[in-house]
Amino acid sequence: MLSQQFRLVTAAALVLLSMQLRAQNSPPASTPVTLPLAGVHYRYWPEQMVQWIGPELPYSMIVLDIDDRGKQPIYDVDLIDKSGKSAGHYTNTAEEFAIDQRAGLTVHQVAMQFDGPSDPVKGAQYMLRFNTETGVPVVWQFVLGTDVFEQGSGPSSVPAPIPILMYRGQAGLADQGTALQVGGITSTANVWKEIAQPPHFVPYRGAFSVGVQILSFIPGTSSWKSDGQTLTDSAGTTLSIARDGNTVTMTDKALGTIASYILEGDTTVSRVSFGSVHGRREDTVTLQFSPALALTGQRSFDVIAGKKNKISAGIVETGVAEETSKSFTWNFTAPEALHGKTATAKVSVLP
Repeated sequence: MLSQQFRLVTAAALVLLSMQLRAQNSPPASTPVTLPLAGVHYRYWPEQMVQWIGPELPYSMIVLDIDDRGKQPIYDVDLIDKSGKSAGHYTNTAEEFAIDQRAGLTVHQVAMQFDGPSDPVKGAQYMLRFNTETGVPVVWQFVLGTDVFEQGSGPSSVPAPIPILMYRGQAGLADQGTALQVGGITSTANVWKEIAQPPHFVPYRGAFSVGVQILSFIPGTSSWKSDGQTLTDSAGTTLSIARDGNTVTMTDKALGTIASYILEGDTTVSRVSFGSVHGRREDTVTLQFSPALALTGQRSFDVIAGKKNKISAGIVETGVAEETSKSFTWNFTAPEALHGKTATAKVSVLP
């Protein structure tokens, strides 16, 4: 439903789990170093808009992610071609540009103008304007045709070569007048005939979601340096670390996300919950392990959205790659769209 590259952006949104590794230059052996779990990335977007595009333009979809929790709103746009691949990825901030680049995306930082009401209610109108890297003007008008309801919550299929999960907290549908103009060509959203019930319910092919969570499992290697209170990787990502009993929290202030790890002893993790800083319980995603995840071995895992919505399952296998490095292989058995997909990653401690 959403493109590979778009979901990888959102892969740029980091999901972080914890593991306990002992480094040669770490604190004494009785004090393990807590590290994010390799390969797993989390991102939270307060709002997201999507329009499916007709034959007038060489795109199948436009997607806009919005994060207005900071001093400067972040806009992240993906134009997706008919094959499902990203045809153009754009953002308005240097911070998001760097995140997208670290996720392996070809992204352009451009000035953007976005107008719309703060509360997404029926009849709300939004307008996005920017120029592509070659100067082609893009104008997108989105009209919300329904209220945003809990009934619109649920997972979305993400066709991509790596395992990616997306979950909507709430959602509503587009109305007449939703249209994308690129250069001198305009594509107006069509009636969503498959779900329309005229004359009382006539939605158009677009959606407005809130509380969008993206969990991505990306192959690769990450290295972290610890000073006891923070973790910093080679790309400059910094996490604040705190422990209260058997709970360890990792906070990414730049992304406004937090990961809470429930430990059993010092080297096993029973579950990890990810969400927005100061967010609702409904807007969390939890990785739950059975039995608790250890330094080595094979464990089953479930992915739970909110309080009890199971959206995925699989097996993770951990092993020691080097004295200060761990490997993780994620194998998915559900949902059907992810069945058989895997991701292998490594995490290590910097001296």
